[in-house]
Amino acid sequence: MTEATDLLSTVVEFSIGLAGFSGVVGIFINRSGQWIHVDRFRVTNLLVMSLTPGFLSFVTLGLLPITESAIQISSAIFAAVIALILIIIPRARTKVPARDQSLVGLHIFVPMSATFLVVLILQLLVAAAVINSYEFTIYYYSLVVILLLAVVQFARLILARPKVSSGKTEDESCES
Repeated sequence: MTEATDLLSTVVEFSIGLAGFSGVVGIFINRSGQWIHVDRFRVTNLLVMSLTPGFLSFVTLGLLPITESAIQISSAIFAAVIALILIIIPRARTKVPARDQSLVGLHIFVPMSATFLVVLILQLLVAAAVINSYEFTIYYYSLVVILLLAVVQFARLILARPKVSSGKTEDESCES
């Protein structure tokens, strides 16, 4: 259990660190004082993807000393959270203006959604006790995969910026 505790604590630390850096980047992105839809979408996704593994690790750390089925319970919660993310993110993506769709385009959206789906299936199998060995390993590496997706989102947030034409974005023009 000590090794599991150490690994989960590392996930929590990395998760909080990534969320903190996301906040700093979010402040620098929003220099004009108004958020455009694509930045709001991307920062929200980044925060969700970086904080979810930390939250789930906290839950698991709390369950480990009190129940033998801590990983199964945590996997069920993980599956529910991933299912919710898979429902909400596509809906939020539709609010991004057409000119900024390349920043949240299918080339990144489909692989990430497919990865979330694989994680969801694995967590459901662990929660249902279909997978009886390597439960913690599957759970832990699923958390790591979500953190890696968050790192990809972080890099894209910094490197792939929306184009601003004539000093105003499409979102700012609509709000005026």
